[in-house]
Amino acid sequence: MNSFKFWQNYNKNVKDRILKLLESEKSDSVLCDLHMHSNYSSDGKQTLTEIIDNAIDRGFKIIAITDHDSVKVFDELYTLIKNNKLPLNAPIIITGIEQTISFKEYGTMCHILKYFINPKSRAVNKDIKILNRSYYKRAKIQFDRISKNRALQDIFKEFEISVSYKEFLKFLKLKNIALPDYAPLIEYIADKLKEKGVKTSYLYNKVLFYNSLDTCKQRKDMCDARFAYLDNKYTTQKIDIEDNRRFMLSILAVRGVDDDIFMGFPPTGSLSVNEYGQVTIYKQNTEGVTVFAHPNHEKLKLIKDIKHCAGGFVGLEENFKSDKNYFNELEATALEQNLIVTKGSDSHSLKDDVYSDLSFYSTSTLALKKLVEAYKG
Repeated sequence: MNSFKFWQNYNKNVKDRILKLLESEKSDSVLCDLHMHSNYSSDGKQTLTEIIDNAIDRGFKIIAITDHDSVKVFDELYTLIKNNKLPLNAPIIITGIEQTISFKEYGTMCHILKYFINPKSRAVNKDIKILNRSYYKRAKIQFDRISKNRALQDIFKEFEISVSYKEFLKFLKLKNIALPDYAPLIEYIADKLKEKGVKTSYLYNKVLFYNSLDTCKQRKDMCDARFAYLDNKYTTQKIDIEDNRRFMLSILAVRGVDDDIFMGFPPTGSLSVNEYGQVTIYKQNTEGVTVFAHPNHEKLKLIKDIKHCAGGFVGLEENFKSDKNYFNELEATALEQNLIVTKGSDSHSLKDDVYSDLSFYSTSTLALKKLVEAYKG
């Protein structure tokens, strides 16, 4: 039966299997990917079966599936297990979740990885319900922001494009997307632009123009820095920005640039919203084993202040998509605060280019042992 007890036993079994693996392992590291998203994440494009098959092909011995504010994938995993359809050579699968948490001192929302969670836990699902409700509140705020975004409004007027919150909800239902997260919102807008033949570069130039007129110097400088980073990244890696939804998200929702922070200045219509009723870092559930996901290197010092909140943290994550130039700083911080370092791809699709260097995922056996032994369930 797909119950609390089943998953309690599953997690204990996984813990025992990993400890036995570590005892028999001859090297001082194990190939692990502890941050992966299935199609149960609002921006996930890969099925559970595809994740497992891909992990087998890559030679991963341990993986963790950590969907955004959802544990629905584990109902599917239960079915595979009960029907004896889980491949015998499948990696050990740790139950997990990536929670979108409010952390005001951090300056923006943060992501928290929890491992060895029980998908049927009342505490976990209570947080998920709060988080899911907050997504809809944020979407309403974002549509109000869209009405004030001069770049978008110029284009909407020029090409006779209309958008609405109600239509967006219909879009989610049509696409079978569970929650109104950033990615589907951008997909909704991008589809509208593509339908009228509007290229992303045209939108980008509009955004740059209106940012140059921003009377709030701090906000303007933050956007300028982000745009310079994007210009360098996409030029260096020769990535086409046209109809590139990730790029569009980056320019319409510059990380940390929330209009509500800059009171007294005209709004820019930024789609980045920091506070919208989500669970706070101090009140999140205490279940499982907690790791701070892809921390901002400029704010690593804040980790110390919240290390013991809501059950405590055991580690910091090195994410394949993060700037690796700062990993030495992250590792020094982890050592100083007696935290482990985990490795994750943050993969959302089989098309993600996150496995070009498999050596990145070699995780210390000592770190894995500390992670696993932190689970007391």
